[in-house]
Amino acid sequence: MRQPLLAFIAALCALIGLGAVGWYWATLPTTLRIAVGPVSNENVRIVAAAVQTLQRERESFRLKLMLTEGSPESSAALEEGNADLAVVRTDNAYPRNGAAVAVMNVDHVLVVAPPGTGVKSFADLRGKTVALARNNRANQRLFKTLTAQAGLSEEEVKIDTGRLQDIRGALDQGRVQAVFAVGPTSGRLLIDIVNLVTEVGRGEIVFVPVPETSAIEQRHPLIEADTLVRGLFGGVTPRPSEDVPTVTVSHQLLASKNLSDATISDFTRVLLNAKAQIAVEAPLASRMEAPDQEKTSPIPIHPGTITYLDGQTSTFLERYGDWFYIGIMGLGLGGSLVAGWFSFAAKRARERVIALLDELQRLIGVARSAPDAAALAATEASVDAIFSRTLRASADHTVDAGTMAAFNLAFAQARDAIRDRRQALNARS
Repeated sequence: MRQPLLAFIAALCALIGLGAVGWYWATLPTTLRIAVGPVSNENVRIVAAAVQTLQRERESFRLKLMLTEGSPESSAALEEGNADLAVVRTDNAYPRNGAAVAVMNVDHVLVVAPPGTGVKSFADLRGKTVALARNNRANQRLFKTLTAQAGLSEEEVKIDTGRLQDIRGALDQGRVQAVFAVGPTSGRLLIDIVNLVTEVGRGEIVFVPVPETSAIEQRHPLIEADTLVRGLFGGVTPRPSEDVPTVTVSHQLLASKNLSDATISDFTRVLLNAKAQIAVEAPLASRMEAPDQEKTSPIPIHPGTITYLDGQTSTFLERYGDWFYIGIMGLGLGGSLVAGWFSFAAKRARERVIALLDELQRLIGVARSAPDAAALAATEASVDAIFSRTLRASADHTVDAGTMAAFNLAFAQARDAIRDRRQALNARS
């Protein structure tokens, strides 16, 4: 009886252990690799803050930061499967396997010039030199797109690069007539450029409008028309003094389409809900928002993000409830099988005990009719063997008290029968 009971307890513990392992596995945080760069970019600070926030708040996701040299490299990391997420500027080549999860921030184009340069429009840039505040391939392409819209060829406008202090010197010396910058309006870059050109121009500054912004938007769907509103950059005299047409490009967080809808739905919820905490460490994160479902874009929105935005995110129990029911049914079936096996084993053990008792009763008759001493000795050996097996069964609690009493009576009869027969055989000889 003890062995089946121990087996039952072991099986029950194994089932409980499997359930605990399953629960632990299901509640482990999911780690996602996120590619972003370069190091000086505002998005790196936002992602670094998100890494710390999600870990500190013990959220269900962890982010592994992968620094890259820029948006094209981040895009390539996602497309090649080396990253699960990537922050990509939309006017760059975006990965074919990427889908939008969130808009990290929006960059505005700013073109400014000090007075006296003759620059008041894009057309006036013909024959001039323009400083690119951040000279990268994306900004160069965007600048060429805008100048082409104004009817200017690459040869008609020269590009100069350098740090802010270099740009100040170039403006003072007349080597540069305008500055082109791309950045968020709430960041430092644009306000620093405006202040720099204001100082060079001794309090005056020309904001150059981007021409035909609606046409640019239609021709380049990832570039959007917008406005630098009056007074955006402050000042005693509002800077600019009136609304200035411009264009924007956005930085979007893209996720691999290979990630499940449920994973991205949960991640979108966690990320957007943590925006306020992330913004404490990276203020620009306050501009982070969900993609606009009503806006047409070549970059699709991830189905998981759409599920969250539509309010159709399933809860943990809704998602895994079927598995819990299956697990409970499995536990019930397993318990029934173990209980059935336990009952079968107990029945077989009792049958073996009864068989021993029947054999002992048969040996009593054999002992009484043993023809000689050798046969009687063999019968006595068989009785001793049954006695040993009965003792072991009693130690294992296979034999109950009533059955043991029957054995004691049968052993007494067997001993008496063997003694009486031995005396009779001795008397005959």
